[in-house]
Amino acid sequence: MLMVVAFSACNNGSKYTIKGTIKGGDSGKIYLIKAQDGQPVAIDTTNVKSDGTFELKGSAGLPEMHYLRLNDREYFAQFFLENGQITVIANKDSLRNTKITGTETNDLFNTYIHEIERLNEEYAKLRDQYNQAAMKGDEEAANKAKIDVEAMMDNMQVYAKNFMKEHKNSIVAPFIYLTQFANQASYEELDSITGMFPKEFAESVYVKEINRIAALKKKTAVGSIAPDFTMNDQNGQPVSLSSFKGIYLLIDFWASWCGPCRQENPNVVRIYNKFKDKGFTILGVSLDRDKNAWTKAIADDNLTWTHVSDLKFWKNEAAVLYGVQSIPHTVLLDKEGKIIAQNLRGESLESKLIELLGE
Repeated sequence: MLMVVAFSACNNGSKYTIKGTIKGGDSGKIYLIKAQDGQPVAIDTTNVKSDGTFELKGSAGLPEMHYLRLNDREYFAQFFLENGQITVIANKDSLRNTKITGTETNDLFNTYIHEIERLNEEYAKLRDQYNQAAMKGDEEAANKAKIDVEAMMDNMQVYAKNFMKEHKNSIVAPFIYLTQFANQASYEELDSITGMFPKEFAESVYVKEINRIAALKKKTAVGSIAPDFTMNDQNGQPVSLSSFKGIYLLIDFWASWCGPCRQENPNVVRIYNKFKDKGFTILGVSLDRDKNAWTKAIADDNLTWTHVSDLKFWKNEAAVLYGVQSIPHTVLLDKEGKIIAQNLRGESLESKLIELLGE
């Protein structure tokens, strides 16, 4: 959240000028970087002058996040490139504290960031209070601190939503929504949220990404037929999701390296053993990239159901298809392959299966 800058609907002219100063620096090369397909691409470069200053000029269309990099590795600024004058003040010994000002959107986003930083500091203090109370075994103090921590988390979300609504005519708004809320939102919410923003934002990278997520979630929403996929099991044999029709199926996205997944596995094993003879089974989809680690975890955790993986880590094709953003993640299908629930685990999964299949 603290690593971004945004763009407003108002541009100052049709050119941009980035004027920067690196205190304590008198040489080096500055790269203007744009992320393309997850990879940094330099679109412009200039030299740092002997007095530590540098300048970049050009023309920007719809704004996208860009970065400044000093020499080969030192990223020290990130912002949305927009027409107007952008001022960058950095210190070679503390590049992470770089300040960017000079355009309406950057100044607006700075307001947002400063308040989020303040709330983060309060959150950190409350979290430390909880940890200290828990370590001392003071249950009463720990419970109180836990309530305060959860309240502060809620406050941060409320602030972000209110800021977004108050500044809906700035691209800051869809950016905040995309980075803070889109992945957890329902298809219905995602489908309606973009109507809050000006029509000219339809071509922005933020609104396009919100629409992409909405389309993906529509395909995997409760009530939809689960998208089919085929992937190899640990023996290299292809397994298709559609082959499980006629039985209730839990698609379990997990990985050997995922601590919460491994902690949940005993519950999954217990539930599988309880219902496997009543018309229920599991298809494990692993986000591993190391086959040995994957197969060892299957054996160590006694996961005796069908498992598949393409060993592509977070780019696992089934995980991408289902919009998986975190694991463990589960999708429960009925006998016709329709999605009837998502992210059921432990008691909630067992209760649902009792409802469907009986004790």
